Amino acid sequence: MSRIDIGKNIRKPTTVRATAEAFLKATSQQQTGRICAELKDALESYRRGELSKADYKTMKADLKLGLPFYTPHAHFAKGYKSNEGEPVDSGKALLDVDDFSEGQQLYEQRLKGHEQALGVNAAYETASGNGFALLFDIPEGLTRQQAQAWMADKLGNVAYDKAVHEMERAAYIPARDHFFYIDEQLMFGDELKPAVLSPEELERWQAWDSNPQKQQKTEVAAEPVASQEPSARAMTVFDDTLEMTGLTLELLNTDGVRHNTLRLLLPTLCQMMPQAELLGVLERKMPEYSKEDDCRLLVNSFYGKYVDPNRPMNQQQKEVFLRSLKVADGRQSDEEEKEPKRQWTVSAKQLPIGIKESMKGNPPALHLPLIVGMMPALMALASDVSFRYCDGRIHYLGGMAIIKAPQANNKSAVKEVVDLWLRMIRKEDAAAREREEETSAQNRGRKNSERAKPDPKELVREVPITISCSRLLKRLKCAKGKTLYSFCNEMDTLLKTNGAGSWSAKYDIYREAFDRGNWGQDFNSDQAESGLTPVAYNWTILSTPGALRRCFKGDNVENGLSSRMMLAELPDGTFAKITKFEQITERDQSRIDEAVALLRAANGFYDTPRLRSAIGKWVEQKRQEAVLAMDLVKDTYRRRAAVIGFRCGVVFMLLAGKETNACVEFALLMADYTLEMQLANFGPTLRKQYARDSEEPVRYAPNRVAFNELPQSFVLSDLRALKGPELSDAGLYSIIRRWTVEGWIERKGKCWTKVTKE
Repeated sequence: MSRIDIGKNIRKPTTVRATAEAFLKATSQQQTGRICAELKDALESYRRGELSKADYKTMKADLKLGLPFYTPHAHFAKGYKSNEGEPVDSGKALLDVDDFSEGQQLYEQRLKGHEQALGVNAAYETASGNGFALLFDIPEGLTRQQAQAWMADKLGNVAYDKAVHEMERAAYIPARDHFFYIDEQLMFGDELKPAVLSPEELERWQAWDSNPQKQQKTEVAAEPVASQEPSARAMTVFDDTLEMTGLTLELLNTDGVRHNTLRLLLPTLCQMMPQAELLGVLERKMPEYSKEDDCRLLVNSFYGKYVDPNRPMNQQQKEVFLRSLKVADGRQSDEEEKEPKRQWTVSAKQLPIGIKESMKGNPPALHLPLIVGMMPALMALASDVSFRYCDGRIHYLGGMAIIKAPQANNKSAVKEVVDLWLRMIRKEDAAAREREEETSAQNRGRKNSERAKPDPKELVREVPITISCSRLLKRLKCAKGKTLYSFCNEMDTLLKTNGAGSWSAKYDIYREAFDRGNWGQDFNSDQAESGLTPVAYNWTILSTPGALRRCFKGDNVENGLSSRMMLAELPDGTFAKITKFEQITERDQSRIDEAVALLRAANGFYDTPRLRSAIGKWVEQKRQEAVLAMDLVKDTYRRRAAVIGFRCGVVFMLLAGKETNACVEFALLMADYTLEMQLANFGPTLRKQYARDSEEPVRYAPNRVAFNELPQSFVLSDLRALKGPELSDAGLYSIIRRWTVEGWIERKGKCWTKVTKE
């Protein structure tokens, strides 16, 4: 039977005995391959300078949590990776070499052909793509740490992680192509076959522990620093840093990963408090690990080597620091500093073919709204393109845009730009509609005895926004996978048909169109179209502020339609001089036609690793901002704003021919702009809706009962367990705010504590 265990992921560290079949299956899982690919993307972004070291480490830690793992140093009789799981020593040792990208060369130069003589079980590149790991049987007479030092010496005295020696240590399982060597029988069998050392060699390595200069060449001796009582500010810094990384206190205190998870927090923690105070925080937050020499050595090493008081903070660290100052100053932690409003600009020189020419003749202040307005048309032209989003799912280029401005405020500029891109489509549509009319005319003029000609089922790409649901269904069924498109000069046109159901019935269609979902209808009458089809349908609508409010009332904001919208606001032209425009040249129109041809010719799956990495980082940053502010509305809108920015980046990539830095910057700009516009236009309505939803099921008496049943200190999940899953997070936070205002509770770190009244 195997001497080691295997588990699905580190968040739920339940393990079973490892088998060769289960281990190799874990290496071949699609999720394992995807995570390893994303880890390599993140590493490349870090090496190119697109990610800071702290951001890279955070992203790497988050991704690794989704990988399967194994326990190289023990089997756990009770199936848990902990001391309570009754660990049984495996007799094996893992040598973990970090920040080392030449693992395969090292293996081929030092190990290849000698694996059995050295008791090697497996040699592989770690999941991050920037490390090397070697699993081997411990030679008889040596401890695990002595065996690791012996093997490191065999490999040319390579520097390795000396903290990897506990029986509870877990190792992430990488994808199959990361392995250089694996002996399945030795790794998963019951018998050990370690290397046999000569008496002199055995004596040398048994004495290794007594030679601190050899054992701890790279370590800094930990000076005895006494801990001190931490301040409220220091505790807040720790809690917010933990939340910023996406970790939990439970995971931080899990045996086997405590060292590395604490390392993720230290770059921020060490910058914001003295060492003695941090040790005091750790005594509260990590009571067991803080007593170990490994913890104090790690903290001392960071303060001695890495802390630079002049090093600038990144954006996330600034937010943590400012929040901690508010706590120290006695202010409410949810008060946010007011920042100057961002000026939204886009550099025309950085834009790809077609989009760059479309901006000519238009004032720079209109460029971003024009791009938003034309983007659904460009996505419709590239209807045959698919790509993989950050969540691993396949997406298509679906998009809907609303351009908001008061009447007579240059909205027509958007139509003129869209017209430049649809010239060829409109010519083809005109010919198709003419053929339809000919068939219809012939059928109307036929004699009673003559048979009607069949419907030609022509492909018409541009349809009016007021198209009926039945007609739209027919057009979609005839589209052959192509995306339909509508342009509407005024949203009021849509509102006027609301009584007939055009808007109210179609918002379900629009929601499905964002992800190309299926929609259909079924009627008994032959006069109405029936069927089910994927909805590939984009549109651009121009709107006044009043029309936008009337279309997006409570229901259309809460049901998810609002988060699927790209929005833009034209500059306020109140009392402004007339805006002057210039006509584009024939050469510019020719370049736009060339760009149209590029988009229409694009076909199949396109891989976009740089966009995935950048947008993945962006959406995580917005998640952390929403968490710090407890902003449910921002958390709601950030998700699809990221998708919209990603899709705009894909269009840029198709026109540019590759993922350039300008392409990534464009995607991030569109995500930022979309999120700000959604929050500004729909955020207040959604907040009111959340407030109404939270008030309806909440009553004083049941809340008092829940309050009495809560422990002295509690977190949100405790309250959710009492109130039930039917109450939203907004409702739970409403209860907590009421209790806080009434003086029943106060916030302490991540917990709320009942106020004891004397």
